[in-house]
Amino acid sequence: MRAHFSQSFGYSLFFHILIALVFFVSLSDSLIIIPPASNAEEIQNNKEIVNAVAISQDDLSKEIRNQQAAENAAKAKVANEARQLAAAKAQALAQIQQAKQEQMALAAKQQADAKKAADQLAQLQAQQKQAAEQLAQTQAQAAATAKKAAEAQQQVLAAQKAAEAKRQAQQQQALAAQQAAVAAANTTQMQNEINRYVGLITQSIQAQWTQLPGAGQQKLATTMLIHLAADGTVLQVQNVGSSGNPALDRLALTAVYKASPLPVPTDPTLFANFRELKVKFNDT
Repeated sequence: MRAHFSQSFGYSLFFHILIALVFFVSLSDSLIIIPPASNAEEIQNNKEIVNAVAISQDDLSKEIRNQQAAENAAKAKVANEARQLAAAKAQALAQIQQAKQEQMALAAKQQADAKKAADQLAQLQAQQKQAAEQLAQTQAQAAATAKKAAEAQQQVLAAQKAAEAKRQAQQQQALAAQQAAVAAANTTQMQNEINRYVGLITQSIQAQWTQLPGAGQQKLATTMLIHLAADGTVLQVQNVGSSGNPALDRLALTAVYKASPLPVPTDPTLFANFRELKVKFNDT
């Protein structure tokens, strides 16, 4: 486009120079003084010259108009192309500006979206942190409650265990007391039975006893260990505490054998106390 514009400018300069030359030639023609013709031939030649100059001037004017028209057309074309170029440039600038604005808008939108996402993330993180703290607090409270409940349950179990131990101890004490009472009663009853049978045995032996003459004033006593069978039969008699008077000791020994069988309890438990029986004899 710049080459075409330079060519048009060259044409324009050429035509302006040409127009100046024509104008100068026209001015020179108007100042030419035609000398008087010496003859008809010279006059005729002068006429032809004038006509030729006139024709050449018309052609030149026509050519000049054509060149001016071409120049105007070229100028119009150049102006149109310049306008088109300016319009294209303006359009390109507008597109660039629009692209910049769109880019700026996009960047602003991206920045706003990023800020919004960051805010949402921060809010979500804050919510998660709060939820975690609430969960930890709830778990701590639940653990404390469970611990208190476990401690209370342990206390209840300990109290129940202590009460049960106390109750069992009381029961054992009561049972022991009852058993002791029963045992004491049984012992008393057994001892009474033993004493009764001892009395019966003593009476049986006393029935066979013969008092030693003249020994009553001495207050002698002898002790015999008697071995009995289950039916009261005297198995053996031992003098374990002599009176010092052999005659008295023999009387006691004879009386025991004569009283055989002695009265003994049929209960094996009671009879166990009569397998070996010590009996003291007094000569009174």
